[in-house]
Amino acid sequence: MDESPLAAGELRVREHLANERTYLAWLRTCLAMIAFGLGAAKFGSENEAYALAAGGVLVCAAVAVFGYATVRYRALNREITQGRVTMVAGTRRVIAAAMVLVLAALVALVLLIR
Repeated sequence: MDESPLAAGELRVREHLANERTYLAWLRTCLAMIAFGLGAAKFGSENEAYALAAGGVLVCAAVAVFGYATVRYRALNREITQGRVTMVAGTRRVIAAAMVLVLAALVALVLLIR
């Protein structure tokens, strides 16, 4: 009834799949932010300049975070393939990327309320 330990190959596959799921979650979040940005630019506040600015902030922040997510995905993928995963401790950058999205949403909200 004891489960046999996973072979190294199975662990590597699981790590690749987890890395891919994380990347796709970042992609989904960025696509949602882009959609909100385009919606804000099209249907935003009565002042068209503020609506365009809010949309631009959201789209630019989403593109920047997507770029970071792509770099992180590729670097971690390379480390998993080489068998030396060290990016686990890189949570400060992930928190910073998430904060960029949150701050962009807040800035856009302020611009739309004006």
